[in-house]
Amino acid sequence: MKYLLGSFFLALVLTGCNSYPTHESPSLTLNANTTIETQVINFVGPMDLTIQLKSSDNFETAEMIDNSGKVHHLKQTVAASGVRLANDEGVSIHFKRGEGVVELVKGKPISITEFKK
Repeated sequence: MKYLLGSFFLALVLTGCNSYPTHESPSLTLNANTTIETQVINFVGPMDLTIQLKSSDNFETAEMIDNSGKVHHLKQTVAASGVRLANDEGVSIHFKRGEGVVELVKGKPISITEFKK
């Protein structure tokens, strides 16, 4: 009798493990009145270098504008810590806690510091 009861409970448990919930998770919909917040971080460097970094997707992609007005479109890449964005032309920026490094020319890093307006 106890083996029969144990087999019944085991079958019940295994049946429960194979069932999936039938509800679907709600999809995210944005209406025309919803605005996506753009994050902006400003950096300064030596010799009056200013960098503005803008992103509306939490820095998965970003637009980097230097003080000459040149716009660089960057995508997030692997970083041990902090945030690193780069593009195929060798332009990159890597920052964490207000400090960072920007490369406007590949292999020539420039130290930068965040500043708040």
